[in-house]
Amino acid sequence: MKCPRDGAALEAQKYESNIEVDVCTVCHGMWLDKGELEAIEASSEHDYTAELAKDQGVAPKKLADLQAQDKRGPIDCPKCGKAMETREYGYASRIHIDTCIHGCGVWLDHGEIQALEKFFDSNRGNRTLPLRWRLWASVLSVLKR
Repeated sequence: MKCPRDGAALEAQKYESNIEVDVCTVCHGMWLDKGELEAIEASSEHDYTAELAKDQGVAPKKLADLQAQDKRGPIDCPKCGKAMETREYGYASRIHIDTCIHGCGVWLDHGEIQALEKFFDSNRGNRTLPLRWRLWASVLSVLKR
């Protein structure tokens, strides 16, 4: 597969508890096949507790940063070649990821996997809604645009 951002070859690497992901050696983006992001969320190999405590006083991303993130331009799915859609992950994560609308997987730009893992860690105790419902809420938020 090729990187949807720069066209470089993606390299298979092990991540967390033996989850195989595809990483771009140029831009350091990451392709996750269907179900791999959920597997990473379920595992807790990296502990971001100390970083989360340190980040408490740091302001969340500004709206302008989020809009700039969305304006990088559409990319094509490295698996099926169809246009991907940029959407906010989960509910109020402020992390926008590129998702294949045909269900192949997701593209994470450099640093987004760490941001998602911090989001997962900060919400581990707040699991009031099942994952399926939170994902459905994310889909509905996109449809409301």
